[in-house]
Amino acid sequence: MSVPVLGLGTFRLKDDAVINSVKTALELGYRAIDTAQIYENEAAIGQAIAESGISRDALYITTKIWVENLSKDKLIPSLKQSLSDLQTDYVDLTLVHWPSPNDAVSVKEFMQELLAAKKMGLTREIGISNFTIPLMEQAIAAVGVENIATNQIELSPYLQNHKVVN
Repeated sequence: MSVPVLGLGTFRLKDDAVINSVKTALELGYRAIDTAQIYENEAAIGQAIAESGISRDALYITTKIWVENLSKDKLIPSLKQSLSDLQTDYVDLTLVHWPSPNDAVSVKEFMQELLAAKKMGLTREIGISNFTIPLMEQAIAAVGVENIATNQIELSPYLQNHKVVN
C-alpha cells in the first residue's frame, strides 16, 4: 500500500478529542493516521478505528517509538504494546521518533531492533524521524538504505531545513 495523500496527525489530541477527530477524518475519506507513543493517545485511536467499521487493510497507520523505548530490550515490547492499544496486528510504518539523547542507545542498536520488528511482521515499513544528516547516515549504515522508508521531519513556514529536505 502506498501512503495516502491525506493523513491525520494526532499530536496533542487526547481522549474524546482524538476519538472524534479520527472518526471525522475517516468519515471524510482520510486513510492515514499518524500517532506516537509519547502522544499517549494510541488506545483512543484504536477505539476510534474499531468503531469506524473501516477495514484495517484500507488504512495506513504510523506510530513512533519514544526515546525511552529504544534499547534492544524495550523496543519490540513497546511496539507490541502500541499494536495492542491500536487494536491491530501491525502498523504500516514505525519510526524512531527522535534519536537517543546523548547516544545513550546507539543508532545501530535501535535500527537493527526496528528491522527485526519488521521481519517479525509487526510493521510493514520502518523509518526515522527528526534525524540530522549524520544520524541518517548512521541509520543507513546500520540497516541499509533499502530498509528505511522515510525520515519524517517537521516542515513549516517557520521551520525550514533545506539541507535535510533537498
